[in-house]
Amino acid sequence: MKMKKWNRKGFTLVELLVVIAIIVALAALATPAILKQRKKVDKVQAISNAKQIYLLLMDFESDFGSFPDSATAAASNNARSFNGNTANSLLGQLIAEGFTASEEIFYAKGGNAASNKKPDNVITPELQILRAGECGFAYTLVTGGAGASPTARGLSTSDNGGIPILTTPVITGGSEAIFNPAPFDNRGVYLRVDGSAREERINPNDNKVKIGGGMTLFQSGQGTVWLQGDTQLSPQVILPQ
Repeated sequence: MKMKKWNRKGFTLVELLVVIAIIVALAALATPAILKQRKKVDKVQAISNAKQIYLLLMDFESDFGSFPDSATAAASNNARSFNGNTANSLLGQLIAEGFTASEEIFYAKGGNAASNKKPDNVITPELQILRAGECGFAYTLVTGGAGASPTARGLSTSDNGGIPILTTPVITGGSEAIFNPAPFDNRGVYLRVDGSAREERINPNDNKVKIGGGMTLFQSGQGTVWLQGDTQLSPQVILPQ
């Protein structure tokens, strides 16, 4: 009598559990690398967007004499209401005055501590321009100088080229920027008056960006970009809404 061979099909429960365990282990090993790469992509996008904003700032300065501030809003025909105390409002002058119709370049992943969402590119009516969460960059104004107005003013290309105009991801503003180390893997991004966009390490002790010589990005005094001749400028970092 001829015996039939029994061919087993499929996996046993133990084998399935082993395969699942292997997949889970491989996924656990790959996840940190994937997240790190994702943060790098987000950082590169923020740098690219900052450079595009700079081109708009140059055109704006050509027409108004400086980068956006309350004075340029007052002198504007279309951006009078964009004189608020947020980066959204001040940078919104670039859209209100027709220098761009795109809100997308104002986005930086994780750059808005209150609410971070991709802009919807809806800019009419004007109340829709850079609504809360649609701007990811902090914006720098300055005060100081002999006989200077106490009102913070916008920077311009006549200021020191090393002064930062835009910074991200910033969680606390004022006279110093405190950065969020999470979005860009412990790196801070900033755009300078000379048009260069840079990234620097965020000090884990105080979450400030260090730029060499033990100084922070917004540190003022002798030997810093904030001292222009005999004029000591004081930065005012305006957060996005």
